[in-house]
Amino acid sequence: MFRLRLRSLAPAPGSERDALASQFLGAIGFLGSDSPRHAERQRALVGRRLFTRCLLPHPERGWTTGELAEALEVPVQAVYRHLQWLRELGLLTEDFPGKADDPKRVRLWHHSLPRAWEGVELHARACLAGYYDAAQSLAGEYGAADATLPEGMLALEKEDHFDIGLREVSPSGDAPAELLARLGEGVGYFSAHHYPITDSMPFRILDGCFLQRPDRAWTAEEVAAWAETTRPTAYRHINKLLSLGMLARCRAADGGPPASAFHLRGGSLATAWQAIETRVELVLDSYRRVVGELA
Repeated sequence: MFRLRLRSLAPAPGSERDALASQFLGAIGFLGSDSPRHAERQRALVGRRLFTRCLLPHPERGWTTGELAEALEVPVQAVYRHLQWLRELGLLTEDFPGKADDPKRVRLWHHSLPRAWEGVELHARACLAGYYDAAQSLAGEYGAADATLPEGMLALEKEDHFDIGLREVSPSGDAPAELLARLGEGVGYFSAHHYPITDSMPFRILDGCFLQRPDRAWTAEEVAAWAETTRPTAYRHINKLLSLGMLARCRAADGGPPASAFHLRGGSLATAWQAIETRVELVLDSYRRVVGELA
């Protein structure tokens, strides 16, 4: 099942190839956790070496898992997770030999990282096209505010770090709750920990606070009170919606409270989704440039 992490990537000019590869692999989610203490753990080390020692220097070659393990100086089992992730992304394909007892070989699609990456972009845009349709249907259900900002509020200019975990999610139905569940799961707002999604806290916050009331600004305390949860929990879900670009920040126009509040970007789901798609295209463009440098 296709999945790709999309977030801002601004490598330092003149970065060495290995450092650039590490930044790129971290950005797309291949290396797992962003925690600094995990930066040198075995999973991240094996993932980086798989790219810099095997796939990038030898795009024309097909590899057995045994050959990869030998080149990376790790057990065969340490290679499987990385290969599975790259197959789901769509970077790798498999060559099956004519003889049943010969091992299959994995390689970059089209024996080229840039050409393989073109396929990844096509997958990403296909996912976005499906979620665009869901967003437009939901926008008709929820309606829109009369203005792009809630009454009495001013935009609070703060650039939130863009971060989407894009993945393919099978359609489950056309009811609004099902469409919203699919949309949120497809961009990484809902996870496997939130099933059933329609009963989950993040679903209730997005649906009940921001989509049902696109004309209103909410403080974190108000969201927590409405959802009957703690302030830190409310902030966790608000911050996720900010990183997706679904929400925007605002403050009271008269200088009084609230000094910080949140509202549905543009006053409608259609406008918010358009902003998300624009950011996704910018990230894909930055990824494409890095792929060109790595190749």
